Amino acid sequence: MGGMIVQEMTKIAGEKILKLICYGTGPRGNIPGRFETIDQSRKKLKINGLKNTANRIAKTWFMEGEKARFFYLCDEAAKQTSIEAADNGLIAMKNWNGVKNLKNIKNDTLIVWGDQDKAYNFNQVETLNNNIPNSDLKIIKGCSHNVHLEKPEEFNITVSEFLKKD
Repeated sequence: MGGMIVQEMTKIAGEKILKLICYGTGPRGNIPGRFETIDQSRKKLKINGLKNTANRIAKTWFMEGEKARFFYLCDEAAKQTSIEAADNGLIAMKNWNGVKNLKNIKNDTLIVWGDQDKAYNFNQVETLNNNIPNSDLKIIKGCSHNVHLEKPEEFNITVSEFLKKD
């Protein structure tokens, strides 16, 4: 949900933000083309519980699923929340839509996307890129949703180069 939050921060106080980085995100919370609908995730959360649902969803964020080197970080993060908080987060996602605000984002913006992301498909990041006037799209090949954990060196270089640009 971090991408949604930074888009909202930019809407509220964009003049205080020098550069914006959006990665693994799109302009809609109720994500068209997501591996399952938000309602399906909420239903499975209630039926299967927090641990199983968080584990199942986090597997989609890595090319190697739970065998990924840093998968344990997502698994641990799930233990830090409650089923109510997770459900409220899904509700917040479902009801959020930032498409109308994209044209108002004047900040230099870097959009980073893993070409195998099952949460946000290319149409979502393309909508960001086509509607944020000063945006640059960087596609990282062979990554899912957690580009920063799957290819941290490439991700860090991409971000560093963007931040150094005038």
